[in-house]
Amino acid sequence: MLTIPTVSLSGSEDESLLWSSSGASGYSDLLTRFLTFAHGCVDYVENSVWRREMEPTLRLHGRYEFQPVPSQAAVLGLLAVWAELRKVVLADDAFLALLNPDMPEDAHNQFQSLKAALVWFRIGLDRDIRTVEARNWLDALGWQDVIILAEKRDQAAKRLIASTAIVGPEGDIVAPPATRREGAV
Repeated sequence: MLTIPTVSLSGSEDESLLWSSSGASGYSDLLTRFLTFAHGCVDYVENSVWRREMEPTLRLHGRYEFQPVPSQAAVLGLLAVWAELRKVVLADDAFLALLNPDMPEDAHNQFQSLKAALVWFRIGLDRDIRTVEARNWLDALGWQDVIILAEKRDQAAKRLIASTAIVGPEGDIVAPPATRREGAV
């Protein structure tokens, strides 16, 4: 099972890192890479009329940063459930809006659970016979770790929405010391 550490941004005990958007702490890197790739898949589908070659788009969005690298059949399986994959991307975009210093006033209302979107995405994969290779790739990648990380990110976002966390200088979500002591959730 994946262990998700709580680390300090400044090295002091005054702050607690709830989520690192950059993936710099290492633990969020798998989720970040998967979401970047999902954005690439959606980008390809939405723009395939103008850019018929899939490879350049997916290369730009990190296809070869995975071990194992998703095969062509795995990518086609992901694209077979494009509607569910797009919901994952929309949930990611809603989260990123929360981190934006110029966030829209309704960003808190637009938040969508990434974990829920990923679960529905997986259900869509499980229902489609064309997605066997995609399911195998996700399992080899560590799908359960992706789900755990999504839940961790959702919890950090909920704390941000509840004003018991703040966005740190690097775009990370941090629990200030007072909310940590109060046990705010």
